[in-house]
Order: sequence, then structure tokens, then C-alpha cells
Amino acid sequence: MSIRAFTIGGVIVDCVVEADGTLHLDQPGGNALHSAAGVRLFIDRVGIVGRVPETYPRGVLDAAARSGLDVAGIRIEPGTRAAPEWFLHRADGSRVDHLHAEPGELAALGLAGPRLTPDETARWQSHLERTASGRSGFAAFRAAHPVRPDDVPASYWRAAGVHVAANAPDQMIACVRAARQCGLRVTVDPGFQAAKLGPDELGALLDGVDAFLPSEKELAVLRPGLGIRAALADIAGATASAVGVKQGAQGATLRRPDGTFIESPALPVVARDPVGAGDAFGGAFLSALVDGADWETALARATVAGAFAVEATGISHLLAADRALRDARLRATVPRRTDA
Repeated sequence: MSIRAFTIGGVIVDCVVEADGTLHLDQPGGNALHSAAGVRLFIDRVGIVGRVPETYPRGVLDAAARSGLDVAGIRIEPGTRAAPEWFLHRADGSRVDHLHAEPGELAALGLAGPRLTPDETARWQSHLERTASGRSGFAAFRAAHPVRPDDVPASYWRAAGVHVAANAPDQMIACVRAARQCGLRVTVDPGFQAAKLGPDELGALLDGVDAFLPSEKELAVLRPGLGIRAALADIAGATASAVGVKQGAQGATLRRPDGTFIESPALPVVARDPVGAGDAFGGAFLSALVDGADWETALARATVAGAFAVEATGISHLLAADRALRDARLRATVPRRTDA
């Protein structure tokens, strides 16, 4: 059976320390997986395109497949390896990330169990920072192995839509152009690559997308010194793209192609782990475009997916979300038009 939508981007392994010290090892992560889970919350037959090292845990891919995601587009690179990325959350909502280590290193330091004490978390963070130099982590792997249009299975190009997550800018542009040539609906999240998008690169991306969806932090990088609406309007320019911004606990704002704005407040949920929430947001937004829905529905679906994503670590909570609760949250999410 053909897929309806797919995502392109990173497929990694996350290790997470929650603010209360709770440990989650070897979690499926990466913007392609999280965004695919966001799409899957609302539609079936969702594929993933990414490149992974030979050491990537096969069980993670098997679990994703059992959850209803098509993993035929995940390419394994022989002879490569990458250490999992660690995310250490703090009580104030901030986090420490972009640190890499094998899970076995934790036990080697005498740290084990389902939860770390504050002192143990500090000790682990110190170890990660001390040994960061020279690590072969997923960040280095992804830089050396960007996802390209040629990595997309031929059958995927017959889908209705694609979400392009952060990847090497030239390859993001190439994937967007390939998708447009095939008539797909396209959403893009610049993610950590926002700082590398000069005017030409950004223009090339916007020229081929239905919606461009940075976070508030990324929007500030792209348009420093401007307020949210001014920044969204400036990025959109004369293109036909919608441009939205994810604002965490403050919700989200979308500038529609006609120049009007709609806002969606965040749902009142307990946020345990925000990793991947923005990616789930983008995937769910795409699902609405694939279904032919309006911008309000797209923003509402995206908001609901983000709420499910922050409630737990990894993608399993999102993939197993109760459909009745999903629908109730969707009914409670009513984006409103605001003056430009």
C-alpha cells in the first residue's frame, strides 16, 4: 500500500535525563522520527527518510515499524558509528544538549537505576562536557551524511506530502524542489540549520513550500530585532508560503499567504520532555494539508501534536495517543484570527 506522506531528516538515538532525574536510555529520536509521529497522529501510511550509522539499534527501527511507520526510506551506512545524544533537562525548563556518550559510560561511572540524584546528574554532565572533544556523535554523522533526494524511495514521491526537517541546507533545498516537481504539499522546519540560511538559501526554500515553520528562537536568528509578526511578514515577503512560529508554552502564530494572522494557544498539559515537540508540530501541520484542510485546522492539529509530544520522552506516547483524547483536544484548540 502506498504511503500518503513522509518526512525527511535526522534519525538518531536520544538519552534523556528529566528534570527530576528520571532516565530514558536509547530512545528513538531525530527530527524525521518525531515529525513522522506527528503526521501519524492524524493520518495513516507515513514514511521516514533518513540515514543512520551501522551501529544504530535495529530494535528502534523495528519498534517504529510496529507502530505503523514505514521505515523503507531509512538507509544504513556500513562501517559508521555514532554515540547517542544526551539531553539533560533542568527544573527551570532549560536543558543541556549536543553532548554524546554511550549508555554504558553511565554505569562505568557508578551511575545507574531509573533516576539520578541532582549530584549524580551534575557529575554526569561534567563527564559529558569533559569528554565532548573528539566524540563521534550523531551531529557529526549527520553532517557527513546529509539526506538527499536520491535517498527517497521512488514510491514515496507518489505520496501527497512531505515534511522536510533540518538537514544540510543545500539538500533541504534539493528535496523541496524534487517534491514540488512531483506535486507534493511541502512543509519545512529549518531547525538548527536556521543560522546557515542566507537570503538566497531561505528564498529557495520559501519558493517551494506551503509552510515554513521555525521556532521562536530560530525566527530571531533569521530576523533579529523584529517582533514576531514583523519577522513572519518579512520572511514571507511576496511568496505564497504560510510562515508560522512555534512559541512553546505561548502557543503558535501563523501568517497565512493572504497576510492575515492566526494564533493558537498551547494546551494545558504537563511538559515532561519538550524534545521533538516542534518536529511533531510540523508533521501534524503537514497532515492537514494532505487532507486538504484549511490553515486553522493545520495550526490546531500542530498544536495538539505538540501537546502530546511534550508529555513523555520519545515517540511512543505520540504514536499510541488515544484517538478520543486527540479529538477532544482538537475540539478544544480553536485558532483565532488576529489583526495584522
